[in-house]
Amino acid sequence: MPEVSFSVIVATSGRTTLLATLASIVEQLEPADEVIVRRTADGDFGSAARRSMIPRAKGSHLVFMDDDDQFARGALATMRTFARENPGRIGIFRMRYDNGLVIWTEPVVRLANVSTQMLCVPNEPGKLGHWDDEVPYHGDFAFLSSTAELQGEPLFRPEIVAFARTDRRLVRRSLVRIRKLPVRFRYHARRSRLRRVRSRLAARARSRKARRTAPPGGRP
Repeated sequence: MPEVSFSVIVATSGRTTLLATLASIVEQLEPADEVIVRRTADGDFGSAARRSMIPRAKGSHLVFMDDDDQFARGALATMRTFARENPGRIGIFRMRYDNGLVIWTEPVVRLANVSTQMLCVPNEPGKLGHWDDEVPYHGDFAFLSSTAELQGEPLFRPEIVAFARTDRRLVRRSLVRIRKLPVRFRYHARRSRLRRVRSRLAARARSRKARRTAPPGGRP
């Protein structure tokens, strides 16, 4: 099997969570691996920082992490096994959010279904895609889509390798969810009120349209 080494690319805005992020990476590294970190204030969600770090990467594969997320324990070993068994193939693993949502939800490359923390990408010069400057929030989707065009369709894997905006430790993760409950409740309450308002407005619009199109006297 081919030798596999990782270049772990981390774009950071200087969040205090970076220490926990790096801790989740460092404990899983093997001798040939490396971590490349760049602080950015570009306001583009790290797209330019990642773009600048990729040419410096020496590993056989690229993996990514955000500065407020963490790798699951054993994540890099899981990715390494995949890379050895599937040379030249992109791997898309799964990620759990702090509210319990897990993506991917279906094995399809589409917006909101993939993210950089889930990727294991062969580091092949000339076969790496671009980070979208026009829609920087979706730079990860642009990178994955354009890389897949050059390297072939990715393989989707069911293993959870990352925790987004939360702690990988169960007790800490549970405490975070409890602490965020009031915020989440207010968010869903606002959305519920907005849905009710939209529903009432739509009903009124349908009623006005029906009155305008009704024949005189209400007869056909």
